[in-house]
Amino acid sequence: MNKTPWPIASICSYPACLRQEHIPAHCLQQFRQPEADTNHAACLAALVNHLQTEQARSQVALFDGDLVKAYLLSEISSRHPVAQARHGLAAEDYAFSNIHSLAEATGYPRETVRRKVLQLVEAGWVTRLPNGGLLVSHEKQASYHQLLLGQADLIVRTAEKLKALQAAAREGGA
Repeated sequence: MNKTPWPIASICSYPACLRQEHIPAHCLQQFRQPEADTNHAACLAALVNHLQTEQARSQVALFDGDLVKAYLLSEISSRHPVAQARHGLAAEDYAFSNIHSLAEATGYPRETVRRKVLQLVEAGWVTRLPNGGLLVSHEKQASYHQLLLGQADLIVRTAEKLKALQAAAREGGA
């Protein structure tokens, strides 16, 4: 029985490298060495995968493993940010998310959305307005914004690492 070997990936694709603040010098050096047996795409993909995994972990932790609730809260929060920041003041002037619009936007069945939104309301994450509109609750807004800002910081750090690796690859190809 012939076994097909795994494709050789960059040593930078290991989690230890990905968790460091900056790309280690040995990883950058490897990117400068154009070798046929090194797959730079695997390293870049691992870096992006690390970003996605960390973001999913934070959402899973926030909602006890329920990514549907995390997704719905994100949809609710992302619509009409000015109204969200004002938390419903002059609510009649805005077309807020509601159960129907969330079901259409996410592709989830209306009943699933209704049930999950009810759970978010009961947990204090979402406020339901008299007109049926939904907002992130005033009490949870600050902590939710902190989570999002933490994720934004991770995105920036990941982008910096990607730029460093791409620059190293260009140096090696020149």
